[in-house]
Amino acid sequence: MSTYALVTKADAGSVTDAVRAGRTGGYVVADPLGAIVLFDPPGRSYSSTSRLAKPACALVRHTGTPAWLLLCDEELAEAVLLDDEGESSLQWAASWEPASDPARYLAERQEWDAYCGDLATRYGRAEVGPALAMVRNDPVPGEQRIPLPDLLRRLCAVFDLPDIAVGRSLLDNDEPGLHDAHRVEAAAPAGVWHRLFARA
Repeated sequence: MSTYALVTKADAGSVTDAVRAGRTGGYVVADPLGAIVLFDPPGRSYSSTSRLAKPACALVRHTGTPAWLLLCDEELAEAVLLDDEGESSLQWAASWEPASDPARYLAERQEWDAYCGDLATRYGRAEVGPALAMVRNDPVPGEQRIPLPDLLRRLCAVFDLPDIAVGRSLLDNDEPGLHDAHRVEAAAPAGVWHRLFARA
């Protein structure tokens, strides 16, 4: 089951206002740990991360609260941090294999740890940087690989965000599948004549 959901600590009221003020509608869910937004899918059958993130970026600008956009299919999971500095993502591939050379593995791991520390700091939770860096799917001999959706759930746990958003998406479902999800329509874009008269 795919995931295309935003999770935030902003309250559901301000999130609802942000969706209504934007250009993309969807469903908003209030949760004790924050709020979830399931945006309507773009008009195309395939969309890049940046296109999927567009309404989420607008919401973050409106609420002033950083958020994570969660994306997942069978091959790739991605968590995109959205804040006033822009977009930065963590990615996990289902077929990920770390470097076999110990020196290269160590260098890549140090780079990953530092990057996770930076993202945690930007989010305002510098103390959870090490915990975020442990959200990995390195293969372990004799054990099954961690499913991609579980990696997103672990990220939600690190930041105390609602993990019930994982596995939810309007990309391939018409219904949100979440209790108490309420529909929010985006404001209709102003027509050309309306914008011209507004400037007059």
